[in-house]
Amino acid sequence: MLEIDIPSYENEILSLKKQIDTFRPLQKSQLANLQSWFKIGFTAESNALEGNTFTPSEVKVLIEDGITVWGKTIKELKETQNLAELTDEIWNFFEKDFLLTHDFLFQLHKKLLFGIEKENVWKYRDFQVYISWSDEKLPSSKEVIWLMDTFVNFCNTDEENILQKISNIHFEFVKIHPFVDGNWRIARLLMNMYLVKYWFFPIIFPVVTRFEYISSLWKNKTQKDFYKYFLWQTKENMNDYVRFFND
Repeated sequence: MLEIDIPSYENEILSLKKQIDTFRPLQKSQLANLQSWFKIGFTAESNALEGNTFTPSEVKVLIEDGITVWGKTIKELKETQNLAELTDEIWNFFEKDFLLTHDFLFQLHKKLLFGIEKENVWKYRDFQVYISWSDEKLPSSKEVIWLMDTFVNFCNTDEENILQKISNIHFEFVKIHPFVDGNWRIARLLMNMYLVKYWFFPIIFPVVTRFEYISSLWKNKTQKDFYKYFLWQTKENMNDYVRFFND
């Protein structure tokens, strides 16, 4: 289990944020470079966590030149294109007076699975689903609607500890698993949308930390367990942003 000092990490992240804020407002060219860098990294790493084999360099060629790579499946291609497009939407949430709705989640899910899934979109799951590598029981389909009502209300409620709130948004969404497919990627998208909403920059969970990531969420893990992983990776990402702006 990942062991970190939570208050210390929270303070370090807020300190790094203050450093990053000194570079605002960003020049258009600077923001464009940042968004391109994040889109490639987030798309590659987020999909890799789900087993997609597109590398960052292959994602870059696909996104920027429209050239795919030999040996990739149609599903991997569409996953990469769809997530890359959704990544652009993350940046629309800076200081936005945004309230989460069920329809917004349905739209996000539909865009994520465009060209991949037709039947189980624009709705929450209506049957029991399972995680192939875990024996942990997910909520029943009958529980999903009221659990998602509670989730949406939580997302739209202000909390004193913003970092804890954003971490919990990811944690609870994965634990509910409201859709048949795409839950983990949507959880990471929502997490980043709320980071941006509260004037942070979005973050990437690298595939090399997949064991720690999964371990912090599964097998009776608590919000606190995942919060430690979230803080660890948020600090790493904030340091990356500081280096980006200082180069």
